[in-house]
Amino acid sequence: MEKNTSGSLKALGVVMILFALVYAIVGTLALVGAIEGALPGHENQEILVAVLGYVVAFLSLLCGIACVKGISGLAKGLGFLFAVAGLASLIYLQVTQDAFSIFDCLAVCFGVSIMFFASKK
Repeated sequence: MEKNTSGSLKALGVVMILFALVYAIVGTLALVGAIEGALPGHENQEILVAVLGYVVAFLSLLCGIACVKGISGLAKGLGFLFAVAGLASLIYLQVTQDAFSIFDCLAVCFGVSIMFFASKK
């Protein structure tokens, strides 16, 4: 695996780690009913939405670590998986809950951005 010392990739890695933490915390608070209006699928106790949310958060954490360490090949692959998981969650939530999730939209955008920056040498 090639090392990429791009400052943009490292900055996105830090953002991804923060994104993972915020998404996991907000998702958990929405599941237990402590907050309302943040994540509609979580609040309705929809199992697939919650699972997809935690998959997105976990991939975000792994991708963030790969970006910070500068492992561009792994970051590119994880960025792709992250974007696909975010898109799947976004579409599923739109179809089942008739709601738009800004977290999932950000996931798709971050995943595509990471794939772009990891592809550059």
